[in-house]
Amino acid sequence: MNSTLNNSEDIKREEGQKQLLEKSLQAHRNKKWIINFTCTISFLLAVLCFCFQVSDAIIIAIILLFICVTFQTAHKMLDRKIELRLKRIKQDHRKIIFKIK
Repeated sequence: MNSTLNNSEDIKREEGQKQLLEKSLQAHRNKKWIINFTCTISFLLAVLCFCFQVSDAIIIAIILLFICVTFQTAHKMLDRKIELRLKRIKQDHRKIIFKIK
């Protein structure tokens, strides 16, 4: 009887974690516009530097490109990390259900 109670508590806890991660993943994906906006502004700044013949336009463009690539890479890595955690929780949930049956 006690093990059944512990298993039901584990299932509830796992479901709560799963829902929290799903909300976190959705919120994270909704912030993609920030990355796109940053890259757009960086591209416009680089173009303006070349148009106004700023002396260090190439260096500025490279730095802005590096910032954009870094932001996109970090965003993808965090997205992948959340997905993997969610996948692991779902697999653990399946194991618990299988164990109960």
